[in-house]
Amino acid sequence: MTEFEADVLVLGGGPAGCWAALAAAARGARVLVVDKARAGASGPTACGTVSLWNLPPGPARDEAVRQGFAGGKGLGDPEWMYRVLDETHRRVEQLVRRGFRVDGEPVAGPTRVVLDGAKYLGRMRRSMVIAGVRILDRHPALQLLTDRDGLVSGAAGIALAKGHRTWTARAAAVVVATGGCAFLSGGAGTDVDTGDGLLMAAEAGAELSGMEFSSAYALAPTGVAGAPAVFAPDLLMYLATLHDERSAGGGREFGSRAEAFAAIADGRRVYALADDLPDALRTQLIRAGGLDAAGRVPLRAVLEGTVRGTGGLRLTGPDCGTNLPGLFGAGDVTTREPITGAVSGFGGQNGAWAISSGVWSGAAAARFARERRKIGKTRAVPGAGLGARSGIDPRAVVGLVQEHTLPLRRSYWRSEGSLRDSIGELDGVWPGVRFDLGGGGADRLRARQAAALLAVARWTKYSALARTETRGMHRRTDHPGRSRAGRVRLVSGGLDSVWVRSDRSAANTAVGELTAAE
Repeated sequence: MTEFEADVLVLGGGPAGCWAALAAAARGARVLVVDKARAGASGPTACGTVSLWNLPPGPARDEAVRQGFAGGKGLGDPEWMYRVLDETHRRVEQLVRRGFRVDGEPVAGPTRVVLDGAKYLGRMRRSMVIAGVRILDRHPALQLLTDRDGLVSGAAGIALAKGHRTWTARAAAVVVATGGCAFLSGGAGTDVDTGDGLLMAAEAGAELSGMEFSSAYALAPTGVAGAPAVFAPDLLMYLATLHDERSAGGGREFGSRAEAFAAIADGRRVYALADDLPDALRTQLIRAGGLDAAGRVPLRAVLEGTVRGTGGLRLTGPDCGTNLPGLFGAGDVTTREPITGAVSGFGGQNGAWAISSGVWSGAAAARFARERRKIGKTRAVPGAGLGARSGIDPRAVVGLVQEHTLPLRRSYWRSEGSLRDSIGELDGVWPGVRFDLGGGGADRLRARQAAALLAVARWTKYSALARTETRGMHRRTDHPGRSRAGRVRLVSGGLDSVWVRSDRSAANTAVGELTAAE
């Protein structure tokens, strides 16, 4: 089959997509999930552990919201934080009732839940099958469909396992849950996070927010493929002692992430002491070849972009709708500014957001589909990298994008000079990618991914140039201080001409002023 019909179409089978599909199915919708790889078994979550922000109602939750707002440098929204904590706590109890366990112990905990990612997603996939959700694996979506009124009405893509035939799926509502963009940096599971959903949505007219907060880096074991590259960075940073010398007990000890990254940028080697790590992680690193003869873990800096960063599709309300009727967002493809502000969602916020935004978007999409009249004639939204032939090598486009995103000097630290240099190079390539990149079969997917990487890189650079201050993970070496005028969210969009504007209505002062002077 190459043509499908559904009430709700979910793009992406990660945790957010799974929760969205289940929420829509629970409201009687016919749900179709399409995934670039295998739903419930691919992406960063499937390669490591997942922590969930889980605080029951009470003083501890109030304090967490207060600290979260201050830590997010004033760009978060306490109301959203409380809603996410409420939803996550309910869903964790649901998981416990279903008997979900990790290492033989119930997952319930006083402040945070930690799940085995592969088992978690495997359980979610089984739940979708039981709920009657139809799943199409290895069916990447390449472009959205709209009707004559401009309502999002499905998507089109290719079937990788069936001769790369084109498929179309018409639906009354669409949930984008394709994940963020890690620029093919090599983090485990992030090979599917190439920004496709962001590009599809933007081509249809969707707006983005927080794209300047895309400079999340991890410290990952050098030369290790697989799970440790996902969950080891957090543990290595917060549990292990970091040194810049070969001797296990000598050399300079780093006390912060910034110091370690500065050493790597200077060409020095950085190591973590394996003796500081939990036995299970140390054993896994040994098996993966991540330790050297002296019992240390050589580290590298890995850009996680908007996967662990914050930027993504701008949401217009608590139902996780976008500015396009019929299009909803969930998980890392959306901005997480409402709960994390200007910092990363590490510590359970991103995992909690995947659950909450998935539930809300799936329920809202089912409601929208139920109330929408019959879908008329549809058309595929035209986009970059979709030509029948290609005069440009996608690998050259990817290489240029990585040259201007992966190095610490390009993303971790920024300045007007470096940003304008990157913008000039990336903008110069866009017209060719827009009109002369494409191909058939698997080449079509590679071309589309290259176009998405380029588009996301441009949005991040333009947004970073517009924020002339240092706030959270956004660091401007030429503007090291924080500005009160900068306490706004930056909305962006556009393809041939990228635009950025301030969204001052998003500033929230419900918890009071920041403790640090601005």
